[in-house]
Amino acid sequence: MNDVPPPTDLPAEIDLGRHRDFQGRLSGRWIRRGFLALLFVFVLAALANAFGQAAATDTAAGAAGTLSVKAPSRVRGGLAYQGEFKIVAKRDLGAPTLVLDRGWVDQTTVNTIQPEPEGTTSDASGDLKLRFAPMPAGRTLVVYVQFQANPINVGSHDAGVSLYDGARPIARISRTQFDFP
Repeated sequence: MNDVPPPTDLPAEIDLGRHRDFQGRLSGRWIRRGFLALLFVFVLAALANAFGQAAATDTAAGAAGTLSVKAPSRVRGGLAYQGEFKIVAKRDLGAPTLVLDRGWVDQTTVNTIQPEPEGTTSDASGDLKLRFAPMPAGRTLVVYVQFQANPINVGSHDAGVSLYDGARPIARISRTQFDFP
């Protein structure tokens, strides 16, 4: 099989046929190649954003204002990511309030919110409410929230966002977020 003469100073434990020429171990060679091919496919899928982090933008409009959300819909455990919430007032808003569904904060760490809301609360269902200063018609407010997905938070979660003026609903975006381990 191999035209190279065997060295004469090999340790007694070395069997050239088995250790160098893989005699009797050819299936192991194909198993290794298959594993490397599977790993290569996994890496290509990650590069194609199959496992999250690329942000998607969703928009909803009502008579009094427009709401848009730019955030990833798929995240990996441990990933720090940003949600961008843009409010455009078509009319004067006395108490613009962002309501984030529980899926935004359930088993997810909220690191910072910029600009700081005037008030923060939650309702009985666990939705996070962020109330901001009054906005005159034509004004735009962009809110940045930095999140970190906890590794144990696996699966699909409601990640909808609503815009209210006090208790009056203006716009709603229904979306989901899938968390990978």
